Parts: sequence; C-alpha cells; structure tokens
Amino acid sequence: MKKALYRYCLLLFLMLSSQSFLGQELIKGRVIDEQTSEALPFAAVFVVGSSIGTSTNEKGEFTLKVPYGTIQIGASFIGYNTISSIFETKQLHAKMLTFKLLAISKELLEVKIVAKHSRQWLRDYKTFKHEFLGVDANDKNYEIENRNSIRLNWEDNTLIAQCEEPLIITNRKLGYTVISSLKEFSYKTNGDVAYLSITRFEPLKAENQAEQDTWIKNRREAYLGSPNHFFKSMINHQLESNKFLVIKDTLINYRIYDFYDKLSNKAFKLNLDNIVSPDSANHQYFLRLNSPIEIVYEGKNDFTPNPNRRYRYMRYEYTSIEPANKEMKYLSKQGELYPPQSLRFSGSMGNYRIGTALPSDYELDEKE
Repeated sequence: MKKALYRYCLLLFLMLSSQSFLGQELIKGRVIDEQTSEALPFAAVFVVGSSIGTSTNEKGEFTLKVPYGTIQIGASFIGYNTISSIFETKQLHAKMLTFKLLAISKELLEVKIVAKHSRQWLRDYKTFKHEFLGVDANDKNYEIENRNSIRLNWEDNTLIAQCEEPLIITNRKLGYTVISSLKEFSYKTNGDVAYLSITRFEPLKAENQAEQDTWIKNRREAYLGSPNHFFKSMINHQLESNKFLVIKDTLINYRIYDFYDKLSNKAFKLNLDNIVSPDSANHQYFLRLNSPIEIVYEGKNDFTPNPNRRYRYMRYEYTSIEPANKEMKYLSKQGELYPPQSLRFSGSMGNYRIGTALPSDYELDEKE
C-alpha cells in the first residue's frame, strides 16, 4: 500500500456503465459541430470508461450497442472538446441522440512547449505522471505520447495540470491505449489528488501469444482487490468467497488496534443486506453507505511499510471508505460507482488510477 492514505479520484471513467451483457440497447444518433451544425464524420462515440465504442459515418451518424442501465456516453473529434452525458438506456429506445461538439480555438491548440523543457517542468511532469497514472514515473510500460501538450503550474501548494487535447496513453502493462480528456487535475503537497477525465480504452494488438498471455495475467492481477472487484462481490453476495473482510469504521472500542479483534466484535458488525439492494427498474443497485467502513482483501499480501497505517502489522491490502456526501449512490452490475465522487477511498483502493484501471466491460475469467 502506498504512502498517501487519503488519495481519491473524481474519475468519469468510473461512471456507471451498467454492463449487463444479458441485454443490450441499440442506440442511434449523430455528432455535429455546435456552431455550424455540420456533420463530423469519423468522430468517436463510446461508453465512458469502457472499450465499447464506434465511429460516425460520412454523415456524422452512428449506431452503438450499449448495455442496459445508467450509462455515460461520450463523443470526441480531433480539434474539438470531448463531451459526455448520462442516460438511462430505457430512455434511449427509438430516440436519436445528437452530440454537439465545440471546436477548440486555434490559439489554444497552438499552445505547445517549444524547445527544451525546463527542469522544473520535467520534475512536475514526473509528479503528474505518477499521480495521474498511479505508476512509477520512470516505468517505461506507461507512456503519455503527447505529453508536450500538458500545461503544468503551481498555485500555492497545488500542482494544476491542463490539456486541451485528449491524452494518448500507451499502457503496455495491461495492453491498452487509453484516450483520456482531462477536465481537471490537482495534486496537493499533502498527498491529496483529485481529477476529472472522460476516458475510453482501446485494446492493443499483441505481437505474439506470450505477450497476450502476459496481458491476461496482468489484467487479472489489476482487477483482483480493485474497487470494481469489491463492489461486484458485494452485489453478488460473494465478499467472503472472494476474500474480502468488511467491518464498520466506528469510534466505539477504537482502542482495539487489531482488525481481526474488531471482526469478531459485535460493535463492528455490518449488515450488508441493508447496504445494497437491487433497483430492477434501472438494471442497477442502490448503495446505502452513509458511514465509513474498513476493508481487508486477503487475496493479496501487502508488506509495504507505511507509518500511517491503522494496523501496523496488517499483512494484507487494507482500505477505508467513507461517504463524501449524503446523495444517493448506485452501483452497476459490473461494480462501478455512480457518482464516482460520492465516496472517498484511502489505502489500497485509494491508489487506483488510470494506469492501473481496466475498462468497465472487463470480465474476469474464473477458469484462468
């Protein structure tokens, strides 16, 4: 578990995508220029946070099969701002969607860093890459191909990042090209990170079977213990079989410094049946989580030293989750949280970033 315990991400790629592949809705629409109403051919239309997408034809029209439930659909085109909207698929039946994209001004597009980067920018870029992707800044498996387009500056103790064009990220560890339109990014020197992005995934083509097998292995490893894995296990009543232990995070008997002592204490018991319930009308689930919880995932050992850890000798991955607000929370059948900023994660799950994330339509093969 990494050092900062209170990092959390406002990620649109974690927006609900309700990937129920037992049923899909065919949606139709078009993508046009907001000012001229001209069609935008070959624009990308996609389910945010997934590898589900298509492109428009010469007339700017598209058709796309999307899973039932609440979904976030995005549209992008070179030289235009990426946009997205949330829909209930039942509302899209026999309806034509229109995405109106606004062209980015030439002045903004031409803002490039010319000549050599300053040493300060390079230091700031390493910080940005580490915090945005969640990986070591020197890891060559992860490259931001158009990093020169990123503007970085400090405001007091906060690093701010901006980029007019979508970031193109090559993730050779998991085998994806990740296209992410960065809306907001801030990193504070106390370790807090917040960012907002509209992201989609495109699988890379493996050079050989060995590389494909490595990606399958790495994807499985990335999924196990992830927020999606936890929430999906909760929905399917598989927390125990999937090696998740969950208790209340309460001040009662807080002098107990051993997680397993708390696990056997009635004061920390949690009735999970009261927390998650199906919203069958919208093919999703209500998540009634209004107080903090603690989670230990026994599927992975974690020996990373961390002086801020609540349980000094805990040898498994540990996470604390607390509500950020009192608004209603939902889960898709694939374990995605909506709204993504409604919960704050600290610990292992709080360290998940774009570089360690999988598309929402990823399915774990239990036979592997």
